[in-house]
Amino acid sequence: MTAIETAAAHTELGTAHQTKDPRAVKRRGILLAAAGFMVPFIAGLPFIVQGVIPVTWGEWLLALSAVLAVWSLMWCILFLGWDTRLRFDPHFLIVPAAASATLMWLFIFLFPEVRLVVLQGWFLVLLLGAGLFSLKEVLALNTLMASGYLGTIGVLAARGEPISWRFEIAMVILPFILFTTFCGTVLERLRRERVEMKALRNQLSHLALTDRLTDLPNRRQFDESLERHSASAGRSGITYAVGLIDVDHFKEINDSLGHEIGDRVLVELAEVVRGHLRKSDLAARMGGDEFAVLMTETDAAEAGEVLGRVLRAVAGRSFSASGLRRGQVTVSVGVTESEGEEDPSDVLRRADTELYAAKRNGRNRVAVSAPRRLPRVRADHDPALS
Repeated sequence: MTAIETAAAHTELGTAHQTKDPRAVKRRGILLAAAGFMVPFIAGLPFIVQGVIPVTWGEWLLALSAVLAVWSLMWCILFLGWDTRLRFDPHFLIVPAAASATLMWLFIFLFPEVRLVVLQGWFLVLLLGAGLFSLKEVLALNTLMASGYLGTIGVLAARGEPISWRFEIAMVILPFILFTTFCGTVLERLRRERVEMKALRNQLSHLALTDRLTDLPNRRQFDESLERHSASAGRSGITYAVGLIDVDHFKEINDSLGHEIGDRVLVELAEVVRGHLRKSDLAARMGGDEFAVLMTETDAAEAGEVLGRVLRAVAGRSFSASGLRRGQVTVSVGVTESEGEEDPSDVLRRADTELYAAKRNGRNRVAVSAPRRLPRVRADHDPALS
């Protein structure tokens, strides 16, 4: 049986890994993209004032208004939660990328002299989705961008701009398609590596918080959950119960039948405990042959009844996988409940005391600590008020 006094030390080992807020990541991406589109306008102001760039103030204001309108719309979509309806765009990247392409077509139409520079900005758009864009998505977006570019060039040619289609196709579109396709393969590789790393982190997190033998949460996860429920109970006044379960004469089982049989007993016992609890309850292996149960919104009497059913199920079970007959495996249980605002280690220590009491009184029984409630005293009989 493990020592309960070390519960606080186990809790200090660290808390569970906190994941980033997906909505905060999306908002940050929209702000970053909007800032990227604003940089050319701010950086180009001195050149426009000096007449180096042949742009009228009307064209400049029109382009700036379009940028502000588009990214304000993207922000509103996030703010209103409409992005959650875009099943094809879970990271909210495809729609902003398509909006970026639309703005670039406008820039090319207004400033055809710098269309090659504008087209190069598309690579920055793709980089914003690094690790998230798939090859299929990149190819679709590249097709959209190239088609819009050719359509805009066609409108400019119809307006009388000196456009060489041979140059546009051979020296602009074909290199653009080849290079962006290469970028798509790189982004696809980054996406796969990101997915693999995420799966590996989840696996490591599971291993760090799960008992390898029984697949129950381990002591570290139990201590963290107990800390959270204790803090919540202190604020709300809701009672929770803690039970400790220990296999009777487990050392004799290991010594006489071997550790392999002992491990099988623990695995089957974990199945019995898990099968008698609610989804909101937590069962964990504390170490060795000791298990712990955390039952939310439950007092000691209710928890004692539930764990009493666990005790009877164990005593009446044939541990066939372990080669043990009915009645050869029994458990002792100690149960207590929280008493207002108190340290969770005190609750564990009290449950451990009850578990020792069950052992001393003959094993194969449940010992429940009586809640220490302050007696209600009428005001006219209270010496402090008289």
